[in-house]
Amino acid sequence: MGERRYSLFENKIIEETNVDILKNTKENIITLVTCERGKRNKRRCVIAREIKKGNDDKND
Repeated sequence: MGERRYSLFENKIIEETNVDILKNTKENIITLVTCERGKRNKRRCVIAREIKKGNDDKND
């Protein structure tokens, strides 16, 4: 499998009940959801896309 590299393309605060961000995609996407300090019903969502070999990180 080896090493994979990802480029961040989304960083946002979402409602704690928002599961729409966890949809299937054709691309290799990694999604991190974590608590947002001081905002009990909010979550920080960070999404990144895999950088294919030979491409730079400007895949947006």
